[in-house]
Amino acid sequence: MISTRVYVEHPDLALVSTIRSVSETEIAVLSDAGTDPHHNVYFFRIEADDFDVVESALEGDHTVADFALVLEFAGQRTYRIEYSDDAKLITPRISERGGLTLESRSYLNGWLLQLQLESHDVLYELDECAREEGIQFDVLEVTQNDELDDRFEFGLTQSQTEALVAAYRHGYYDEPRESSVEELADLLGVSRTAVSGRLRRGSAELIEEFLLVDRE
Repeated sequence: MISTRVYVEHPDLALVSTIRSVSETEIAVLSDAGTDPHHNVYFFRIEADDFDVVESALEGDHTVADFALVLEFAGQRTYRIEYSDDAKLITPRISERGGLTLESRSYLNGWLLQLQLESHDVLYELDECAREEGIQFDVLEVTQNDELDDRFEFGLTQSQTEALVAAYRHGYYDEPRESSVEELADLLGVSRTAVSGRLRRGSAELIEEFLLVDRE
């Protein structure tokens, strides 16, 4: 079993048009929210400074057939999005080969995927499949199962872990601070809002996991 992070990009990949239109916005698939078995319907968490701009981008996205606001909380919105027939998907190819998509989030001009696969051979198959369909498929990291970081057991997402580690390494928690949220945002390639949210939610998860257990 291996864990891998891959970057995928293609103009017809689902929501890529929106990702390119609102580059300062973070979009992530809510993989635990389920899907509609009769339609290509998925749920997305979106962090943005201006949701009017986001919805305008969704309306003009040729991979989106329909969308609806489901929930709004703390500067985030959850949308129910139905894909159009023009949408190109890679996650079904992963599932067909027994793989799991642990996380999907917008990154640059495409998607950053955290995958769990049975072997390197499956990764090679996915790479070949993607290339046949003209999808850019860049493998950024591969880790053997026995080396997997147990930080996922703490309730943190990959993006929260990245933000917290980057903040620590670059002196965000030092006194005085050696880096700002804006600098961390540039480092991680996301918006200031996204970084602030990841640090806030990641810190809350760690506090709940380690500091509140014996006080309930």
